[in-house]
Amino acid sequence: MPASDSFHDFELAGWNSPSVVAAYHDHVAALTKGCIEELLRAAAVTAADQVLDVACGAGYVAAAARKLGAVAVGIDFSPAQIRLAEQSYPGIRFIPGDAQALPFPDGEFDVVLNGFGMPHVPDPDKAAAEAHRVLAPAGRFAYASWCEAEKCIAFALVYDAIRAHGSLDVGLPPGPNFFAYGTPAYATAMLKRAGFANVAMTEVSLVWRAASADEFIDVILSGTVRAAATLRRQSADNLAKIRQYLHERIAPFAADGGYRIPAPALVVSAEKPQQ
Repeated sequence: MPASDSFHDFELAGWNSPSVVAAYHDHVAALTKGCIEELLRAAAVTAADQVLDVACGAGYVAAAARKLGAVAVGIDFSPAQIRLAEQSYPGIRFIPGDAQALPFPDGEFDVVLNGFGMPHVPDPDKAAAEAHRVLAPAGRFAYASWCEAEKCIAFALVYDAIRAHGSLDVGLPPGPNFFAYGTPAYATAMLKRAGFANVAMTEVSLVWRAASADEFIDVILSGTVRAAATLRRQSADNLAKIRQYLHERIAPFAADGGYRIPAPALVVSAEKPQQ
């Protein structure tokens, strides 16, 4: 079910904050980069390919595709992310744009990639359909997204803590299920609706490394949008209880003088059929 336009505006405002972008780049990106190799492998990226990196953020995936010799273009709805990408990888073309209305003609690319962008679009069917549209026949699409909540403990703990000691109903625009895109049945159905074939998927075992429980919580507050806004709208008493709950729930993941919290992702790939 598509989310509202107000969800798009809420996400855009959050991801256009330079401080949020910087915190994500400094902390969360170390986690998401662990999927890039599998994302490129799943899409069979080669030096002969024209590659579009949708929801490119700071440009990590586009840069990895270029390293393989491909011609890569990055697109993101956040001007702040585009500025960071241009600063980080000046040899790559980055443009502002919407994953649900890509500003490219039909059949422009051999490969479309999306690293963790799907939970941030109001209508995933539109994003999948647009990826399909801009691909040439036999083109490949691959995306990475967090696994279902039962597996992606790092993010699930945050929402468990809020349910236990606060409320998820804090007046935010309704958005898509954060964990749905890493659920195999959902992913397969979504891509088939868009016209893709040969859907395949691989789980990538990512681990969120934090020096302390407070560092983990502070990164969620500073480097995310939806989770951070939900936390900030709790009462002071409830937020203190949420912190204590997270301290207790994170304790079993202590390792190497810090914490290693499971946050696996699913890399999903598919092909546009030959016409």
